[in-house]
Amino acid sequence: MSIPYRLTPMKDNISKNPRSGFYAQVVTKGTIDTTSLCREIAAGCTLTVADLRAAIEAISSSVANCLMDGYNVYIDGLGTFSLSAESKVVDKEDELRAPSVRVKSINFRSAVSLKKTVMNSSFEKVKK
Repeated sequence: MSIPYRLTPMKDNISKNPRSGFYAQVVTKGTIDTTSLCREIAAGCTLTVADLRAAIEAISSSVANCLMDGYNVYIDGLGTFSLSAESKVVDKEDELRAPSVRVKSINFRSAVSLKKTVMNSSFEKVKK
């Protein structure tokens, strides 16, 4: 399986002497939704699409609950989910209260095995 890519012209509007050339850009074929993913997984195992969908929904709910409870969540072969927070900057510790702290984002760090699998892929240039 090859990862599709195309060559994209470089755009440099900042430098006084802009460099010209091209860089590789991954071409996506779209987004696979949960149902399609469940069908693909079900084709290779004994679980049904309904079983897989229920499992994914349960995982999603449990990951959210664990993150809100202060845990990072590691899923074997996939990676680690964690939260980052943001708030205003204060001079003294007692000036910041919980209501003014917000979730900035949910972070994801891929598992080493997933990264190695994808990094060992080959690429195939797509035609325009």
